[in-house]
Amino acid sequence: MKLLFTIVTVFIVLLFLPEANFAQAVYDTVSIHDLQWVPNPDSSDASLYLGDTVVVGGYVQHSPRELWVGARWACYITDGTQDPWSGFFIIQDDTFVVNTLFGFVQEGDFCYFTGRVASFTGLTQLNLLTNPPVPITIVSSGNPLPDVKVLTCVDLETHGAGEQWESMKVRIENALVTNNNFSGNIAVITDGTGNGYIDDYFWYYRSQFNAGFNPWPSNNTNLNIIGFTRDVGSPYFTVNPRDDSYFEILTNPPVISEDIIRNPGVPLSTDNVVVSTEIVDNGSVASAELLYSVNWGPFNTVTMSMTTVDTFVATIPSQANNAYVRYFIKATDNVGETSQLPGDTSRYIFSYVIRDQGLDIKDVQYTWGYPDDSSPFEGYEVTLQGVVMTDPADWTGNYYIQEKDSAWYGMWISDPNNTPVQGDLITVTGEVQENFGVTRLRNLSNYAVVTPGVGVFNPVTVTTGEIGTGGANAEAYEDVLIRVLNVIVTDPFPDAPSNFGEFEIDDSSGPVRVDDAFTAFNGNQDSTFQQNDTIEQLIGMHYYSFGDYKILPRNNNDIIGHVSVGIEDELEQIAQQFTLSQNYPNPFNPVTHITFNAPKTTQVKIAVYDILGRQVKVLYNAVAPAGSHTISWDATKEAGTPLGSGIYFYQLQSENVTLSKKMILVK
Repeated sequence: MKLLFTIVTVFIVLLFLPEANFAQAVYDTVSIHDLQWVPNPDSSDASLYLGDTVVVGGYVQHSPRELWVGARWACYITDGTQDPWSGFFIIQDDTFVVNTLFGFVQEGDFCYFTGRVASFTGLTQLNLLTNPPVPITIVSSGNPLPDVKVLTCVDLETHGAGEQWESMKVRIENALVTNNNFSGNIAVITDGTGNGYIDDYFWYYRSQFNAGFNPWPSNNTNLNIIGFTRDVGSPYFTVNPRDDSYFEILTNPPVISEDIIRNPGVPLSTDNVVVSTEIVDNGSVASAELLYSVNWGPFNTVTMSMTTVDTFVATIPSQANNAYVRYFIKATDNVGETSQLPGDTSRYIFSYVIRDQGLDIKDVQYTWGYPDDSSPFEGYEVTLQGVVMTDPADWTGNYYIQEKDSAWYGMWISDPNNTPVQGDLITVTGEVQENFGVTRLRNLSNYAVVTPGVGVFNPVTVTTGEIGTGGANAEAYEDVLIRVLNVIVTDPFPDAPSNFGEFEIDDSSGPVRVDDAFTAFNGNQDSTFQQNDTIEQLIGMHYYSFGDYKILPRNNNDIIGHVSVGIEDELEQIAQQFTLSQNYPNPFNPVTHITFNAPKTTQVKIAVYDILGRQVKVLYNAVAPAGSHTISWDATKEAGTPLGSGIYFYQLQSENVTLSKKMILVK
């Protein structure tokens, strides 16, 4: 009956879709195994079909609306076996194009998909054809799916080992949660063979993180877990559970709240520091302990007392000026099960430094040798002083300050209310926040100019290898003005076929990305730079986003001695395709900027739509010359009345091209 319903539904949809919208081309059908298999995964995970347009068949393993992929649809498919290389990932970038029928597929359907083989942070995927669209062929429905593949943590701990299991549904048994608050919403587990990583690629869990709640089981929980593997561009693969039914909890140790509060948050040498948190258990909490160490000495244990229901408190006695204090919490329940937070104190530990003279920027940025890059003062209000290194016009509502021209002495300030002058020495008081891996100050309660016109620091000369992803000093130079010399553009489109305005450079010590966050490069800066272009000096603020460390040049003066491979090559690159960049800033209030590239002189329309698909405003409707164009929107309707907070979509239409992206208005 389900099969009949699906066939009838698809037939009805096809009746009402224009025949001209479907591509007539025929492409080779390739198996999942052949798309995924690589001869030497230790050296390269690039599919042998990368860039080709193919047809692939497989069993759909979940609804295409369940994954956290923004305004897109995606799903995992399988060839029906548990063999290596038997899982694959399908994605549709533009969900305004309904003619693919992707929105109709269901778990258990066997389908044929047509698209271009691509790679995103190492993940091999098929990007469905949408221009023109090629509809999915739903062959049958209600098919049983194969049993999950049982693996161990070591099977996924490295790229070489994990590549054959990419995009497969797997099970890891008898694992222990060692850190349920690893960076990027990841939890770390171990089954004795190595470390595994749980991630939130399904909306069920991402939505809980977005709401400020950590849904992962508490540290020291023993469990079995099922999930879909994903290459996240790090040395390991993550396992992504679909919902809570994918966890089988074997033990239930006490749950220590991540909201551990110290008072005062920025202690002086005269302060006793009170540490409090909530601890709950399915039985009862038998004991809770605060362990602290001073200046790398042995840990002292203080018994925590319960002041109210589930709230436990202990005190770290006052310490001398300039002392460095580390601490963590342990709890044991009535059946002897124990947990601690942080779960893995070799990667991260709660800490603070005593500075009666006031904190400097390094005190807030420095990680004290721990691999986790979170600030010891995250969540607390601090006062810092530094020289303004950027102009307010460089990045609306944001600027950078530096205390020295040295590692660890830069800070990103999110400040929509003040317009500091580049070169002024200022004092700011605000909350320390980890913004997707970058430390910044926000919610300023105080801003003052100490000395105007002291001048900016010179950029620190570094190598691309030391500040690139995985480089020895990548974290150290975060938010610091740096300079690299005599570099070559080694990859103008590192995210191809997607384009996020970045390109890659190398001075022969290792690659680093260059990004276009600043207003002067608003859009796809990479369209300006070609393979093998040379740059004598590239200056910019050091930054981190989406798994990569990057340089952000502030304006054209930061790119010195650019020699292009040739104007003909550049024009050829411009002519390749339409591009529509992500609006910037995003989220925004109330003005945002949208950049698009036209491969030739042609009519272009760009309009904004609300979440119900209603047109809100036409931003551009004219003949656009070939090249890059930037337009702005002030969050108003056609009549000029302001819009409320929410999700909106902007769409480019030209000839046979339709491109769409999502943006968020926050008021």
